[in-house]
Amino acid sequence: MTNIALHDDQQPTDERDQPLSRSAYRQQQRQEQVDFDKRDKQRLRAEKRYAKQHSEPTYDEATQTSLTEAKIARLKYRLNWTIFGLSAGIIIVFFDFIFLLNFN
Repeated sequence: MTNIALHDDQQPTDERDQPLSRSAYRQQQRQEQVDFDKRDKQRLRAEKRYAKQHSEPTYDEATQTSLTEAKIARLKYRLNWTIFGLSAGIIIVFFDFIFLLNFN
């Protein structure tokens, strides 16, 4: 039967495979955090630069108003047809129930 290790029993070691002292380990952790923070700041700067380059175009107020009105009109049209379709479906199901119950 084989033994399965449930915990990582290895201690942090340096380049010469000797256990690190507590202060050396803390210093290593701080340095890793500093390096992570640097990479994170660079990533955020790159994301902001990309967002500025690829942002949506801005329109003047008249064009923006007309685009908004067009979108509203299109949504109203779709909503009206959706309501009509659902109402027709409810009526069809209602009549199906009436005829199924009356003829059985």
